[in-house]
Amino acid sequence: MDAERRVLSDAAVAIDGARIAAVGKADAVVERFGDAERLPGRGMVALPGLIDAHAHADQSLLRGRTDDLPWVPFLADWIDPYLQGRDPADAVEAYRLTMLEMLRSGTTCFVSPNVDPRDDLAALVDAIGTMGLRAVLAHWVDGPEALETASGAVERWDGAAVGRVRLRFGLDIPRLPGDRYQPSLYPAVASRARELGSGIVSHFCSETEDWVYYEERFGLRPSQWAEGVGILGPSTLLINGCWLTAVEAQVLAATGTPVVASPTATMKMASGTTPVRDLRDAGVTVALGTDGAANNNGFDMWREMKTACLAQNAARGRAGTLTAEDALEMATIEGARALGMADELGSLEPGKRADVVLVDLARAHSWPAPDPVSNLVYAAHSGNVDTVIVDGTVLLRDGAPVGVDEERVLDEAALAAARVAALLPERAPRWPRL
Repeated sequence: MDAERRVLSDAAVAIDGARIAAVGKADAVVERFGDAERLPGRGMVALPGLIDAHAHADQSLLRGRTDDLPWVPFLADWIDPYLQGRDPADAVEAYRLTMLEMLRSGTTCFVSPNVDPRDDLAALVDAIGTMGLRAVLAHWVDGPEALETASGAVERWDGAAVGRVRLRFGLDIPRLPGDRYQPSLYPAVASRARELGSGIVSHFCSETEDWVYYEERFGLRPSQWAEGVGILGPSTLLINGCWLTAVEAQVLAATGTPVVASPTATMKMASGTTPVRDLRDAGVTVALGTDGAANNNGFDMWREMKTACLAQNAARGRAGTLTAEDALEMATIEGARALGMADELGSLEPGKRADVVLVDLARAHSWPAPDPVSNLVYAAHSGNVDTVIVDGTVLLRDGAPVGVDEERVLDEAALAAARVAALLPERAPRWPRL
């Protein structure tokens, strides 16, 4: 993922502290750093840690409960009661389960776009810091009082966990006619984000109702409205964007506003398909995200990369509309660029943070590998991940988490899921359970 997109054979990566010191042919690197501790990687592919730019980390407890629902009952009958009634401690257990899955699948950085004001941020930050991953937490804002609460959270927690946790504002925007429209809120959030050197995360133009609402109420396309209220720019991350048009592509490119596509979730909910090819061709940075276990059923970025390619090919009716190379960029360097972290993350280059994943392709389902990029995107899955390193610290080795009581995480998540079930509608399985 360097500027030339080189694929180096017989290579080595040297790590000094939390940063990459050298990348090159193994003989040359070993000659310079011969006394360094060595991690075996022969026969594996080293790549940057994957970046999940849209991951509701608190929704892993809902896995398998909300299948086959359109977005209005999904949000109103399931997600809202869960957010409003859950114990903050259960949200922490959800994060731990999510991060365990991410760790096992090579995701080293994620964006959680709806940190609820009732959540225990101290406990969440502690859990993230203990697991060792990177996170961008967007604190939910739905009014002036929530803006003050979120501002305090950004001031207190942005840069926590040795810089691995960043805080942003999670902006609530209209999704239905008359729903939560507060004209003064959007520029106020944008202004506060600029003051604090933070940013915004917002679901945007995800459903057909979105663009209809903007056009009927304001006579504008969604991007034109968003630009008018001042919320666009490089520090704003727009999620989904299934109904963006050429107008949006032009506005987002001109303002430097990135988008994150979540193909599995939007296809599963029949929301639509983000026009990734059109956006990228227009110069818009497009990252990739899983959305969450409630409507994707997992946080596996390997599946997401493959799905991204298939969705674009199917939507356009042309093979190769989105290539494996495109998808791998979206999951690494483009994800870093979308978060304003391309100088630190997203590629294996000297000086960058030592977030490295080793992937073993010598498996029946991913071998032979004449083109490792093709195999990574189209054939590999989370089970191929052997080693995960974040800031130079080994978090996964030989496919097993280091310093994590995996059994305890799973047990505590099961107990939390049972408690959460009481907040949700009953939904009988289609097939009888005996």
